[in-house]
Amino acid sequence: MNPTFRMERAILETLFLCGIALLCLLELFYLMYFPDDRKVLVLQRKKKIFLYAALLGLQVIPFLYLFSIDFGTTDYHFWKWLIVPALFSYLFFVWLFAKALADLGRWWVPGQELKPDLELVRTGAYSYIRHPMYLSLIGIAVCQVFMIQNWIAGPVSLLLVTPFVFYQIRREERLLIQYFGETYLDYMKVTGKLWPLGEKMPFLKKDVAAVLKLLLKGLRQLLKKAGKFKVRKKRAQ
Repeated sequence: MNPTFRMERAILETLFLCGIALLCLLELFYLMYFPDDRKVLVLQRKKKIFLYAALLGLQVIPFLYLFSIDFGTTDYHFWKWLIVPALFSYLFFVWLFAKALADLGRWWVPGQELKPDLELVRTGAYSYIRHPMYLSLIGIAVCQVFMIQNWIAGPVSLLLVTPFVFYQIRREERLLIQYFGETYLDYMKVTGKLWPLGEKMPFLKKDVAAVLKLLLKGLRQLLKKAGKFKVRKKRAQ
């Protein structure tokens, strides 16, 4: 392997491991900080399957690949310019996970059960989307494809985390609607599930419109030049 590639891969893999370790430490801290929540660690069988599959893809297989098992000739290499956006995206999603956990605070529970005195959190990241923690998990799984450049250890997380996330979202929203009723239904109208609604990010809408306008302008100019070229060619004939 090219020494430059080896160095780039080592940096990406080290940062990936640091991010996953940070997420684990954060959850461990919250479990220790809120000891009353330990009683809700009993999980349903179906959720256990999805959860173990997600952990397998996000932690176990990548760690085995990096530390012990040689997966053979299944490595791949992305273009160098993808390293920077992949790295910044990964750091953002790790931050989003920590932010979502902090916004929930004492209302976060490791299980699926709801606390008797539960309050609906609508501040911080939850003022934009209803499931920022799950968005961060999907984002981290996507970044893993670029940071763990192996056809087995890279995409496996995305394949295993995504079903877990959508199972969790469907079940959690059903429970929250039963618990909060119209309050949660109103909250659903002003927030996106995994992506902010249009009015929540007007700056992005303007940026996208500006980019599209610029692309259309360039395409129009290109078509005009092509038309003039054809006219000149016909006259020359």
